[in-house]
Amino acid sequence: MNGNDVVVDGLVHRGTTDGLNLRDDAWSIALDQRMFGPRRLLVAFAERDGAVRSLAHTMRLDPPEDALDPCIRHLGLGSVVAVAFCDEPVADAPPPDDLRARFARARSIALGWGIHLVDWIACDDQLFRSARMALGLHDMAEWWDVPAEP
Repeated sequence: MNGNDVVVDGLVHRGTTDGLNLRDDAWSIALDQRMFGPRRLLVAFAERDGAVRSLAHTMRLDPPEDALDPCIRHLGLGSVVAVAFCDEPVADAPPPDDLRARFARARSIALGWGIHLVDWIACDDQLFRSARMALGLHDMAEWWDVPAEP
């Protein structure tokens, strides 16, 4: 293993009907993302209706969105949508100046694999912040912005 290797772990849903639904459970996942360890990126991959197919997690890189591609390649291929949960500092203040560019880059990385990244949710021990909400890109009724089937 060299300095360019990224170790990705994860879980794959068995296909039963009692699994997580990303559309409904994203905020619960945000509250629980620390169970995968500190300073990690957790990505939930799902079908168009939100049915979670897999969860991938890896160490947070610098910049954090660099860890998205390895997660997609390991457990996200074939998914329609994803939400990223990143254990990173969150301040009870206006969003950081680079948030729009970081979110756009993360969406571009996912789109390169044919996956629509619904949101990038930054989480720490106390707070979490939806990139889309912080940037004013939607209201709660429009949060699940998955494009219609082609």
